[in-house]
Amino acid sequence: MTNTKGILLTMLSAITFGFAFTLGPMTYGEGGSNPITLTFLRNFLSLPILLLILWQQKISLRVTAKELASLAILGGIGNAVTTWMLFIAFSLIDVGIATTIHFIYPVFVTIGCVLFYKEKLGLQKIIALLIATSGIGCFFFGVDMSAGLNGNMFLGLILAVASGMTYAFYIIYMDKSGLKNQPVFKISFYVAATSSIAMGIFGTANGQLTLSTLTPKSWVISTVFALLCTVVALSLLQIGIKHVGASTAATLTTFEPITSIVCGVLLLGESVTTVKIVACALIMTGVVTLSLAKQKKPAPAVPDEELLPEG
Repeated sequence: MTNTKGILLTMLSAITFGFAFTLGPMTYGEGGSNPITLTFLRNFLSLPILLLILWQQKISLRVTAKELASLAILGGIGNAVTTWMLFIAFSLIDVGIATTIHFIYPVFVTIGCVLFYKEKLGLQKIIALLIATSGIGCFFFGVDMSAGLNGNMFLGLILAVASGMTYAFYIIYMDKSGLKNQPVFKISFYVAATSSIAMGIFGTANGQLTLSTLTPKSWVISTVFALLCTVVALSLLQIGIKHVGASTAATLTTFEPITSIVCGVLLLGESVTTVKIVACALIMTGVVTLSLAKQKKPAPAVPDEELLPEG
């Protein structure tokens, strides 16, 4: 019964993340928002709720100077840059495609650990990497190059891949810096705070922080988006991991990009093609294979609380 509850909650968390990401692009254009503004609001609007959660759980905000520096790096590069690139990709290619490509981050985590921390790469992991990489290749080779090079589709694909790489940095840095021992909502608060500061300064400097032009609808969508990611999905994920464990949860998170694809079709009118289906299936197969390979390890390299992107 406990495992069933954990499975359902983890799946619901992934579905919530997938649905929430579909809401972001609805604020673009006539809504007055853009990737920088949405990244800023996704973090800034979550701060009061995170503070309330920390207060209810009686968790101190005290950190050392070293931890604060690490949290600033985590928030500035791992979260702010990752989210910004992903949100730009949302404006250039289908949300379902961008989310699925971003979900390749476990592959980059594995590669990073092999290259920089000399972790072993077994046959199953090699197969998983090849399958997932071939899925990304399908997206690139399936692009109409005449339209892609003259337009923005190719750039969107590149940014989606890059967002997966920077999120892999987020996970590896979390694990190796020692921050993983801190309460997850405490880390989330500092990451959101540093991301808000970074994107606020960056957006103000280049004139892309367009808070004054947001429509009431965009404010509502941005608020719902922030709360769904930070409070609902993250909380469900933490409970789910406690019941089923990190490796099983990692496998169940494949419902996130699947949900993004479905919601993209239903809410944003995105198209479905054979190339998209094959590419998504290959990427998900690679990620699941990689997750199953990690289940055989007595101590997972990725911290339990950081298996899913928070946006």
